[in-house]
Amino acid sequence: RIAILNILKMLSCKNLTVKVPNSPEPILKNASVAFKPHAMNAVIGPSGCGKTTLIKAMIKILPSEGESFFCGEKINASEDLVGKVGFAPQFTCVHPMLTVREALQSALDISVSDNAAKAERIDYILKITGLCEHADKLVSSLSGGQLRRIGLGVELANDPTAMCCDEVTSGLDPLSENAILDLLKGLCESRGKTFICIIHNLAK
Repeated sequence: RIAILNILKMLSCKNLTVKVPNSPEPILKNASVAFKPHAMNAVIGPSGCGKTTLIKAMIKILPSEGESFFCGEKINASEDLVGKVGFAPQFTCVHPMLTVREALQSALDISVSDNAAKAERIDYILKITGLCEHADKLVSSLSGGQLRRIGLGVELANDPTAMCCDEVTSGLDPLSENAILDLLKGLCESRGKTFICIIHNLAK
């Protein structure tokens, strides 16, 4: 069973069902949930219970039956959420041979054309993610906690209103885990961001 904390409305879904070919049973059935805006939300449950499937279906990364909404507006395709909702996977997709700064620049090249604005945004993300001193390091040389930070930084590059974080603290030592959660909480408080965190650790 999936436990949902902090329920109100920002991202929401109604009767979401996800089916897989050649299987008589859906992997997610009639799931309905609403997430609180400008806050930390959590999706908690054991491995394989459908936490990530729920979030991916809700933001239309996975095909599903049922309806999803962002701020009350129906989501018809993942493209509807570009610039509004980010998705930080459990393991970063950033190219290992880029530097941290180059990775952030690549993410910003899609949406920001002004070089001065781009440089300012990169410096801001490096600061809030605590990666300033690692800006010129290759992604391949980063520690586990630093990789989670660059993954978050790339998704934050386009300043989304909300972000879905898939096990971004999984496998980290307690200090790194707390640092990541403090970063997310700080963005909720200072920037009004909304985070939906898929987690295993009920104590967090």
